[in-house]
Amino acid sequence: MKVIDKESTKGKILYALGMGVGIAVALSNQRTSFGLTQRLVKTIFGFQEDKDKIKRDLYRLRRQKLVEIKKVGKKHQLVLTEDGREIYLRFDYENLGLKKRKIWDRRWRMILFDIPNKMTKARNAFREKMREMGCVKFNDSVWVYPYPCQEEIDFIANYWKVGRYVHFAVVLHITNEDELCKYFRI
Repeated sequence: MKVIDKESTKGKILYALGMGVGIAVALSNQRTSFGLTQRLVKTIFGFQEDKDKIKRDLYRLRRQKLVEIKKVGKKHQLVLTEDGREIYLRFDYENLGLKKRKIWDRRWRMILFDIPNKMTKARNAFREKMREMGCVKFNDSVWVYPYPCQEEIDFIANYWKVGRYVHFAVVLHITNEDELCKYFRI
């Protein structure tokens, strides 16, 4: 499969769908729906490419199983598949962050890892991204966060291909909990 660039037409389509821009067409014919979808994409996102290029790119995205057309009632909807969603997340890696909840469930999320020395670059990048997202270093290879974050941590670990060395735990009590509560203002 060809690497998809965020600035290419295919990348823009995947990014728009990943951002939640749903494209739904109320037609009973899938082929007509696909044709109208390509015109909508061109109009909505202001692509300068001709409609044949957009049509080819949409077709290729479907053939690569990155997008699919799902029938919802009488409508057909263009949506990302799991592989398409992964590519979208790779585009959005820089903006990836952890959400703070209004109410804390009184559980700590611990990220534990033992990444080998031969993967120093990946280990440092993994640590840096956790720091950027607001996790607190508890020990050299143990980080803590008070809110649910397993999906994001798993994504980052898989992004750097160190998933097998990263573990996740949810704990009720932790030493120095008072200091952590002060830090996170909970």
